[in-house]
Amino acid sequence: MHKVLCLLVIPIELAICSAQQPTVWDVPAAAKKMKNPVSFTGEKLSAIAKLYDEKCASCHGDKGASNGPAAKALSKEPANFTDSKAMERTKEGELFWKIGKGRAPMPGYEAELSETDRWQLVRYVRYLTGRSQYRYLGVKRAR
Repeated sequence: MHKVLCLLVIPIELAICSAQQPTVWDVPAAAKKMKNPVSFTGEKLSAIAKLYDEKCASCHGDKGASNGPAAKALSKEPANFTDSKAMERTKEGELFWKIGKGRAPMPGYEAELSETDRWQLVRYVRYLTGRSQYRYLGVKRAR
């Protein structure tokens, strides 16, 4: 009887715990209105790509398709930056805020990365979104 009870209670507890975690990542309205002050030039691309590879690619994937080597072990699927429809709805200020604050399982980088670095990552994420669209046209883009 005890084993049967445990088999019933554990799934119920897991369902309650997962239901308590918010599925929507609420971002303050003021953050959504923020504009990216950082320009994106060709000479900065390799430095930003290196920063992305160090901080983001293990979960989000090297091309931003949420398929990094650590992604499968996470409790939530990382954002897919190649999903152009979802990325169109996401403001740059939202991305900046999310990179800074984080939300489990994603760490926040506010204390670790400068504002400039975080804004550059926002530009790079947008670059990945745009770059992913070329694969549908049969155009290969160099990284």
